[in-house]
Amino acid sequence: MSKRKNRLVAIGSVICMAFAILCSPATALTTQAAVSQEPEIMPMKDAISWVVKKENGKLYKRLYNFSTATWIGEWIYVCDLKE
Repeated sequence: MSKRKNRLVAIGSVICMAFAILCSPATALTTQAAVSQEPEIMPMKDAISWVVKKENGKLYKRLYNFSTATWIGEWIYVCDLKE
């Protein structure tokens, strides 16, 4: 009888511990802590834009890749400047 009683007590305590673990409230990170653990966002697209220059009363433009700091193509004549 004592073996049966010991088994019932052991099974009951295991069930109580499992219930306590499964039903306990989960702890959540604060928003500030969650933000600080995120990796930095890196842009995947190159930043390309036109660059203009004035030379001898004429306007020229050329594409420039700001992400890699390189020129794209040649200078293109746009128009004469009126002074």
